[in-house]
Amino acid sequence: MSSYSRIGAAGVVLLVTIIEDAGLIAWLILARASMFYKGIPIAPLVLLLVLLIEHSIMQRAENPDFTGKVFAQIFGFTALEVVNWSVWLTLLSNTSSLLSMSSLIASLYFFLGFYVEHQITENVITHQPYLRFRNPRSVITAGVILETLSEGVGARLWLLYGPIGPVFLVLGSLIEHSIQYVVGRLPTRTLVVDGQSATNS
Repeated sequence: MSSYSRIGAAGVVLLVTIIEDAGLIAWLILARASMFYKGIPIAPLVLLLVLLIEHSIMQRAENPDFTGKVFAQIFGFTALEVVNWSVWLTLLSNTSSLLSMSSLIASLYFFLGFYVEHQITENVITHQPYLRFRNPRSVITAGVILETLSEGVGARLWLLYGPIGPVFLVLGSLIEHSIQYVVGRLPTRTLVVDGQSATNS
């Protein structure tokens, strides 16, 4: 990757991190204030809009082939992410301890829910089947796991440490998006497999 490409990649990662984290902070404020408009909760709608923008930017950066079908797929996993954040926050609403049963259940839900969302995201970026959860390369699976862990740790520390919490949120998101950017550009098949396929053909 050239120095220009590295700067471009860093710019994309920083941009989507700022957008996502600003949206999450706004979502948390609105959710805790229980704000509604004509009986509809405002917080998840705001988060859905922000995450749609963030995911669309990352998709365009990773793969310029941005069609109506791709946007529909993005909408699908974005809606899932909004549900994940909402359920996670609800599970944490009755605890402030890091090691309480509610906190552990919330952490488990976060990992499982966001692993699914991150895997679908990678599938869309790399044009794999939408609900494919068995990666052809272990490095992609490892990347998705690391994305999920970094975001989960950052998010939990965000809520745990009050005024300085957003620092952890941003750090976790930066790591997550950096990994996502790299993993999204990996070939989905190994060179050995491709070489064998070419030989057999």
